[in-house]
Amino acid sequence: MRRAICIAGPLLVAAALLVSASAQNPPVDTTHFAIVGPDNNFQVGCETFWPAIFNQWEVLEAVTGAPILFAASLPANTSGPQLVRSYMDTAIANNLNVMRIWAQTVGFNRAPFQTSPGVYNENIFRGLDYTLDQARQRNLKVIMAFVDNWVEGVDQYAGWAGLSDHVSFFTDPKVMQLYKNNVEVLTSRVNTINGRKYSEDPTIFAWDLINEPRCNTDCPAGTISGWVTEMAAYVKSLDPNHLLTVGEEGFYTSTANQTYCNPSSSAPGWVSWVPETGQDAVADHASPDIDFIAFHSWIDNWQPGNVSEVFQRNWIECHANDGIQLNKPVILEEFGKFINATVGADMNQRNQYYGIIFDEINKLTDAGKPIKGVGFWTIYEPGQDAPASEGGGRGVYGIYPTDDTFGLIKQEAQSLNARAATVPGCDATAHTAPAVTTKDCTSTQVKGLVDTGFEGPTCTIDINECVRGTDNCAANAACINTQGGFQCQCWLGYTGDGVSSCTASPAVNDLPSQYVTEATQGPLICDVMYPIDAPGSAYDPTLIAGLTMNPQVEGVGNVAPVYSPNSCMVACETAPGCSAFAYSPQGMSCFLKGCPSNYTVQCPTPPPANEPAPAPPAPPAPPEPPCTNPNPTLCPVVNATYYSYYHKTRYQDGCTFAAGNPGLTLAPAPTSGEVKPIFAPGTPVAPETAAGNNPSSLGAAPIVTSEGPSTPVDGQPSIASVPTRASTPATAAGNEPLPGPDGPVPGTNTTAVTNGTALPSAGSNLTSGNITSSIMTAGR
Repeated sequence: MRRAICIAGPLLVAAALLVSASAQNPPVDTTHFAIVGPDNNFQVGCETFWPAIFNQWEVLEAVTGAPILFAASLPANTSGPQLVRSYMDTAIANNLNVMRIWAQTVGFNRAPFQTSPGVYNENIFRGLDYTLDQARQRNLKVIMAFVDNWVEGVDQYAGWAGLSDHVSFFTDPKVMQLYKNNVEVLTSRVNTINGRKYSEDPTIFAWDLINEPRCNTDCPAGTISGWVTEMAAYVKSLDPNHLLTVGEEGFYTSTANQTYCNPSSSAPGWVSWVPETGQDAVADHASPDIDFIAFHSWIDNWQPGNVSEVFQRNWIECHANDGIQLNKPVILEEFGKFINATVGADMNQRNQYYGIIFDEINKLTDAGKPIKGVGFWTIYEPGQDAPASEGGGRGVYGIYPTDDTFGLIKQEAQSLNARAATVPGCDATAHTAPAVTTKDCTSTQVKGLVDTGFEGPTCTIDINECVRGTDNCAANAACINTQGGFQCQCWLGYTGDGVSSCTASPAVNDLPSQYVTEATQGPLICDVMYPIDAPGSAYDPTLIAGLTMNPQVEGVGNVAPVYSPNSCMVACETAPGCSAFAYSPQGMSCFLKGCPSNYTVQCPTPPPANEPAPAPPAPPAPPEPPCTNPNPTLCPVVNATYYSYYHKTRYQDGCTFAAGNPGLTLAPAPTSGEVKPIFAPGTPVAPETAAGNNPSSLGAAPIVTSEGPSTPVDGQPSIASVPTRASTPATAAGNEPLPGPDGPVPGTNTTAVTNGTALPSAGSNLTSGNITSSIMTAGR
């Protein structure tokens, strides 16, 4: 399916649904590859296997740790890996046994998986490793599409070859070789967590050659089927262990006998676009290297205004008949039914539509036709919110586990599982995956917390617990990764140990009185580095400097969502040199600002001598009006551009002191780009800003100390698998405090915990007025 990529809207605060990974999942053999057995039944080990599939979008971005998703938001206080684990737990609790994902990211400018031909983002690859290993632990199978037709797939490959036409992906030798290279990299990948080669991992149920291939225009007959024949043979030459299908919607060309099965509509202006796709469902699946037929169904997209039961039942039966013709099993791999009040598409219509699909599949299966599985789009966990262009909430296609629709899905999954049976005369030793020896990393866990410490076949890869969401830091605390552990630190102005609680002080609640709102920022205001220990700070392993159109990769602006201006104020109070900020409620974005100093990242160029200062920037544009297209998936990308500007009350615009505080001038910009304020003698406010640092009304920030690197199982320290952001302070050795803006600050209190033992530290709690800050460090 093609998705609109939008900035996520406000997130709902809700607890993620977490279910025991071992309690309710249907039994699935984890040592045998899936095959096509007798009677065209799928088979795993000596049991028939009936795929009950859920399709999930943006899995690679989420599981790698992207703190913001575009198609459906992260629930508040939930990391991407937590969300993916929750998808899996919801699935096994409801008898689903296969997850279908993309083996690529779906937004190149945000999180590229393949940054250039043959060059991969290793952090994202490790996220895919983690996905497969977590699925293995839950007895889930995975279908992966090598590439996508719609987003950063086909056209990206063509672009790498210097071409711009879509059809060249299927015809040009240079582009086809790029695709083959990607297949080789994926199938030969060795999982960094469990040591399994992808081509030898029975967790993978099947590969899709491509998600929904379409030639678009100027596509000669047989183009896609010819491409499939060549690529299917190539994939099987590298990976003979796994099943393979095309991954297409399943349209029929004008020369096929089944054209009556194609979508049609009597809606005004509707013109059949099916011939332009280049698909021919029978010819495209005829290759002996294609093991089963997969097809999709998107009735709202294909037949707007004509949600026809007759079409839907006929569409499924046509492909069941294709299975008989080609002697192959068939799966309705992907389908969805949107909700859109403007055209009367409500929850009742969705439930009716799902019921029609499941009824037709069961009827055909009972009649002996080779329909063997079904997959829906898509799970939304509690607290996930669709973008504003889809109306928020469950949006257009999202399904919460509490929806009535999900009850229908669970019933169908139970029905499919009930069809499983023992295969008579089966050889239990056939189609078995090779054994892999790995070490038990339990001894490296932090205080017994699962998925903490070190991992890998030899337990030498550091786990970033902050990204995985396996830390035990309290709400309103920053999580800072260390080798083999992590640190929990209450935000500035919050009191507590960082683990059991972090409670806002009265000074936090008083912050709004310390700021004033203006229409626009001052002309000489600079960007200030975002602190790592404040609201909105997070690791984002998907970002790569110079390859992503995102300022946060350079340390400017928040990374995780900032839910209110008050949280942005806490970040400004934490950041040295911050005296103002810009906040967008639409994008939940916070950019810190300040007068030119050695704490700023970039500044406007001061005017030449004897020339007037530049005029202030124009006020920001108002928010774009909401999209009213009857099909919200066709709405344009929404970019949050509306910002409100705040500055501290003692400044006029964030860089010029207000009346009563005269004397501030700007020194000429040195070649280093560092500009420090110069104050006239006797100016009362000079001491607080003489170094460009504005002390916070919340008091001094706590200084984090390190207990030193933990030791993995083999005794050798390892490199963290996920690097820190550009603004992350360097790690200090032993109990040496990290340097503050003006050097180390001694005498701070740090509670260090290693394997459950508290280690006393010298010094006392940092106190400023009525604010006390302390931190807890968790480690081995």
